[in-house]
Amino acid sequence: MFDHTYLLQPGLWEVEGHYYDQDDNRHDAKGQLLITHSLDLWTLDSQIQISGQDNRDFLSRYEITPMPELGTFTEWKSQAGGPEPIFGLFVLVEDTVMMPWQSKSGVYWGQEIMGHKTPDEYLGRGFAFIKDQKVSSWAFRLTRLSGRV
Repeated sequence: MFDHTYLLQPGLWEVEGHYYDQDDNRHDAKGQLLITHSLDLWTLDSQIQISGQDNRDFLSRYEITPMPELGTFTEWKSQAGGPEPIFGLFVLVEDTVMMPWQSKSGVYWGQEIMGHKTPDEYLGRGFAFIKDQKVSSWAFRLTRLSGRV
């Protein structure tokens, strides 16, 4: 199994990159992401600031079922970030962490992938749709600021 630091280890990550709105207008994005672990729950809290005409902050909290040792997938849920709660998976495939997700109704859906560059750097790519309409997409670089929080 690949030795991932993102998600599988607690840590603080810096996020920088680009956010694309429904019309593919590019905006700068920056923020932080904190991953914590306890025995019965992992959390991923993020705050991303989007620049542009309507500066926005995206706050998200993912509640993650801890991944079993030697496991390759686990479930998560989140209330933030969309019109209704979303549910998804973290799936490990070699050097990539995949995150397919959708709302309970299936109307809101998307995908994010985190590609391992180094133990302290990942590249994130993703998109979100409501039905068949694009809401957003993004391209982020995650840099680990500290581990073992």
